[in-house]
Amino acid sequence: MSYLDHSHKRLRMIDLTFSAALLLLTVMLFLSYFIRTELVQTNVQTQHTYDVIMAVDELSNSMLQAESSRRGYILTGNVQQKSRCEVFAKSAQENLKEVQDLTLDNQSQQRRLAKLDNLIQRKITIFKLSISHYDRMGFRGPEQAQLTEEGTSLMTAIRVEIDEIKSHEKALLSERRARERTTLLILTVVVLSGILIAIILLSLSYYIARHESRSHLIAAGDLQAANRDISDLSSMTQLLQSCSNFDEARGILSCYGEKFFPRASGGIYLINASRTLMTDAAAWGVADRKPFTPDQCWAMRLGQTHLSAAASDVKCQHVETGDTTAHLCIPLAAHHETLGTLHLSFAPNEDPDFMEKKRLKAAAFAEQVALAVRSLQLREQLRELSIRDPLTGLLNRRHMEESLLREISRTTRTRQPLSVVMLDVDHFKSFNDTFGHEAGDHVLKEVGQLLQKNVRDSDIACRFGGEEFTLILPEADCDIALEICNRIRNAVKGLQLVMGRQHLGHITISAGIAVFPADGDTIQQLLATADEALYEAKEKGRDRVIASCTDQS
Repeated sequence: MSYLDHSHKRLRMIDLTFSAALLLLTVMLFLSYFIRTELVQTNVQTQHTYDVIMAVDELSNSMLQAESSRRGYILTGNVQQKSRCEVFAKSAQENLKEVQDLTLDNQSQQRRLAKLDNLIQRKITIFKLSISHYDRMGFRGPEQAQLTEEGTSLMTAIRVEIDEIKSHEKALLSERRARERTTLLILTVVVLSGILIAIILLSLSYYIARHESRSHLIAAGDLQAANRDISDLSSMTQLLQSCSNFDEARGILSCYGEKFFPRASGGIYLINASRTLMTDAAAWGVADRKPFTPDQCWAMRLGQTHLSAAASDVKCQHVETGDTTAHLCIPLAAHHETLGTLHLSFAPNEDPDFMEKKRLKAAAFAEQVALAVRSLQLREQLRELSIRDPLTGLLNRRHMEESLLREISRTTRTRQPLSVVMLDVDHFKSFNDTFGHEAGDHVLKEVGQLLQKNVRDSDIACRFGGEEFTLILPEADCDIALEICNRIRNAVKGLQLVMGRQHLGHITISAGIAVFPADGDTIQQLLATADEALYEAKEKGRDRVIASCTDQS
């Protein structure tokens, strides 16, 4: 018989034994369910019997306490004993009602309870007569003795009825306990025998399957590696999605690049905004970090994976001359846009099948990296849009307030000076009325570009609103701020404003300076002081800067 026939026979045996075990477990499950249901029902009935016995005991105790309290009241005249007698008498009636409700399904018990109810009502009547007689005439031995004798006989009869009720319930309890033990024994036998037979059948299935599985170990190993790669890719993607900038992503990409390709060197190179240069965003191993142009990478030029494994294969120009290692370049593309390339270098003389697996693995890695990089770029673009004024390109008012608050906090710690400047284009309304709003927008855009060119790297230029601008000048006292403002003012006066073929003439600006903390120690105070200085500059003829360190410039 051939190996294939043996294999089919073993598979059929596995199917048969496993199906038998599954069927047995299913039958055992149903039997266990029904037996458990019966057991639960028996437990409920047992608990019900306990509840009846406890209620009967409470009834008996209430009657005894009521009788004791009555005697105490007759003998001592203590009013509290009288109250206790009434309370326990009422409690006895409530206990009787509870027992009746619990035994509605037992006619024999209902008959006994009806008789007991009659006896208890008579006994309570004697309680009332005895107490009433004592309240009217005081203690009279013969009369109380007669009532006590009659009450004693009733109490004896009550005890007899209660004992009969309890005896009946205890018989039911014994019967239910016996049924419960029997049910539990059956359940145990069914479960243990079913488990034992199922274990035997499953063990046989495992023994047969074990022989069959040896031929699939390599495939299982590959599958495990693939699952591990998928998990690592998922973890990397989650981390990259949580990054707020490329500096954070750089470390993650380097870490996972080395983890994915432990026996290879590599790097991720991204193309710049002008699409003229490729710079490394992450690298691991002994990868070359030198930038190169997109034309030096065949993957970028062809838009597809480029592999150079043999000595006769064409290598990318960014690979060093004389390098004998295998090189793999994969373009990073997302949303129909090429963002960069993934470059890997492997040890020479690699097996072709191994290289193909590496290529597939690198392609999956590159795909996730491209999506994450594109997501980061989009988030940075959205962030820029949220903090930038679309007309001038300056930071908007909301970001200005956040930046000013941050600078105030830093200045408080470092005790360095800080100046805030409010700028305003002079006669801007008249300019708009004369040349139109489009020309006004052109002027604001030109002023915004001029501000960006004439402030220091540490300074923050913002558009406050309309034709007003704000400058935040860290580590600048009043004199330095005045020097910067005058330089900007002179630069604005020298602007040649032309829109299309129309010459718009020249403009001037006025500015007010506030210094922290002399002119205020909060955002509102600094802006208000700078605005007042700006208003003073307007009042004094415009085209000037007003600050606390000078009256006019």
